Amino acid sequence: MRICVIGAGYVGLVTAVCVAEFGHEVYCLDVDEERIESLKRGEVPFYEPGLGELLKKNADAGRFVFTTDKVEALKRAEIVFIAVGTPMNPADGTVDLSFVESACADIATIIAPGTIVVDKSTVPVGTARKVKNLLLANGAPENIEVLSNPEFLREGTAVGDFMQPDRVVIGADNKQAAEKLMMVYKPLLDEGRQFLVTSPESAELVKYASNAFLAVKLTFINEIALLADRIGIDAIEVAKGIGLDKRIGSKFLHPGPGFGGSCLPKDTNGLLHIAKDFGADLNLVETAVRTNEEIPRALVERIDGLVEGLCGKIVGVLGLAFKGGTDDVRESPAIKLIKVLLEKGAKVYAYDPQGERLARRELGDSIVYTESIEAAIEGAEVVVIATEWPEFGQIAPREIARLMRGDLFADFRNLHEPNEIKAAGLRYIGMGRG
Repeated sequence: MRICVIGAGYVGLVTAVCVAEFGHEVYCLDVDEERIESLKRGEVPFYEPGLGELLKKNADAGRFVFTTDKVEALKRAEIVFIAVGTPMNPADGTVDLSFVESACADIATIIAPGTIVVDKSTVPVGTARKVKNLLLANGAPENIEVLSNPEFLREGTAVGDFMQPDRVVIGADNKQAAEKLMMVYKPLLDEGRQFLVTSPESAELVKYASNAFLAVKLTFINEIALLADRIGIDAIEVAKGIGLDKRIGSKFLHPGPGFGGSCLPKDTNGLLHIAKDFGADLNLVETAVRTNEEIPRALVERIDGLVEGLCGKIVGVLGLAFKGGTDDVRESPAIKLIKVLLEKGAKVYAYDPQGERLARRELGDSIVYTESIEAAIEGAEVVVIATEWPEFGQIAPREIARLMRGDLFADFRNLHEPNEIKAAGLRYIGMGRG
């Protein structure tokens, strides 16, 4: 098929590259001329393992066109994915649909009769119908169809998530349109992957409910970890015991300094506003959001007490991105930890293998950015592991102790064995390690 993907951001670019890998002719449309030119050169504007190689492979095969030309991209497209940003409004936490609305206005008079328009962006319940009304109001043909096809991509593993999904959810009122969209994913159908066809509203809610459930699960194990520290037991053992129950499972039962990134914070807040619009309460989700915001401060307060005040002390922080495998710092627990450390008067030296460029937008010159793990911890009175990059767990405890000036090692990603850290002469605190 000939397919147009509107938006060359994270979701749009991953969708475009992977759909091209399925064998389709893909036009990736974006208004950002600089981004399109860089993509034509094969440059991916963000860090995502494997994406650059797959982009080059399909560009070399002639299955890709990057363009800012709406007519070129849309005039013969059978399916159009809308994959633009839907950020959270900072003032009230609602979902900003202005980019979706702008896309509708741009494409309405260009798309051909019978075109299937697909909401790939994460959007509130009812948006598919809103998009169809917007398209028709702006002059689109009467016989277009608008479907919902939410993405379930994890940063750092997005290519694998798209190519080997747990499920593909399609929200459609028209059976023929749903079947045509399924053909975009024919290789996945042939593999026997799970497909679920629902109403557009159900598909939209599936995305929000999925991420909210994961956020609640993460917050739950983080609270259990904090309790385990009070009791003096190992939350890793507790998490394993919980996860062996097949009804619960072991995924997302890894204690840490809170959830972050572009999805869980935005989608939990988005779901709360959807519930409010429909006159419903989601007390469990609301509590998870509030608790998640409190965890980084609670962890820094713990450090502050153990070193008898952080003012003037040097703290080496390993990690800036919200998780390993990405350069994304949006709602990063590491950034939140650093901001509280700075409030306490600490001097922060930080290292991240990918996150520095974007972290500078958040933190400016308020901290020192280093070029290695060793430079971040040398001379530090406290070392904090804030992001689970594998290399942070591979540095030898005795090397850490040799480089540090102080002796407090705060491993909030539980990458090291406590006894090995203690054997190196350091004091250890983790997330629920007793």
